[in-house]
Amino acid sequence: MNIRTQNKVRLEGGASSMTDLVFLLLIFFVVLSTLVSSGHNIDLPNGSGDTTSKGLVVAVNANNVIMVGDSKSPVQVKDLEKVILNNLTDNKTVELEGDKNCDWDYAVQVINIAKKNKLKIVIKTKHG
Repeated sequence: MNIRTQNKVRLEGGASSMTDLVFLLLIFFVVLSTLVSSGHNIDLPNGSGDTTSKGLVVAVNANNVIMVGDSKSPVQVKDLEKVILNNLTDNKTVELEGDKNCDWDYAVQVINIAKKNKLKIVIKTKHG
């Protein structure tokens, strides 16, 4: 007597649907990676020519020398926060004047000090 069952489990999967899914994900990531850029060029708008100061001016020149307020003596980076807080006016505004050839690190440090102490920061634009 030869008894065999007709119900066999088939272990074949739908490979075509899996490959379709992989190709769709591949296309999605390729398109997404082309849209992502590493940086942005920022063109500052031209200023109105109004040079009246309403806050403490922190200037960074092309040689990365930082000067605070009307003082013509340079301020070291380690003393910058203390000098800014000592010379701050009542409106708690810091105006950042950065030369286009200065290192961004110096300007970012002024911005971080302003954020840390909850000060208003104004970045001046170029004139002309």
